[in-house]
Amino acid sequence: MDLEAARNGTARRPGTVEGDFELGSISNQGRDKKKKVNLIGPLTLFRYSDWQDKLFMLLGTVMAIAHGSGLPLMMIVFGEMTDKFVNNAGNFSLPVNFSLSMINPGRILEEEMTRYAYYYSGLGGGVLVAAYIQVSFWTLAAGRQIRKIRQNFFHAILRQEMGWFDVQGTTELNTRLTE
Repeated sequence: MDLEAARNGTARRPGTVEGDFELGSISNQGRDKKKKVNLIGPLTLFRYSDWQDKLFMLLGTVMAIAHGSGLPLMMIVFGEMTDKFVNNAGNFSLPVNFSLSMINPGRILEEEMTRYAYYYSGLGGGVLVAAYIQVSFWTLAAGRQIRKIRQNFFHAILRQEMGWFDVQGTTELNTRLTE
């Protein structure tokens, strides 16, 4: 099947003859009226951003990386924590010189689990702060760029000839600015 024909919707299914009627098919006239959309590059999307917006997006991306690295770090802490369970479970041989703290291995395990709870709390707080900063910086950069785009659009509408305002409805400006 031709890729361009499949994209345009003009490709035929195998076994169909030209002129066969298919349910749900659209006439070729409707397909021909569609005009091609000009695609833009990924860097062209940010043409309305200034250095502050780019700084916000960079810091937001760094915080997104920090936010995303939280889960692998938690898996490492969890792996070390489960290793402590295994190491403490099989250590019941008493040496010649032993103290009373070695008789109670549950106390040692409790101290180690408390330390891992602190690790989890620190990682959770760090992930929370990183996620907040990530969303805040990206939202701030997007809002600033949207404001610039709307201002440029508003000024472009104001530069139109008088006849354009006669043709367009009274609410057309508001609906176009909010879209």
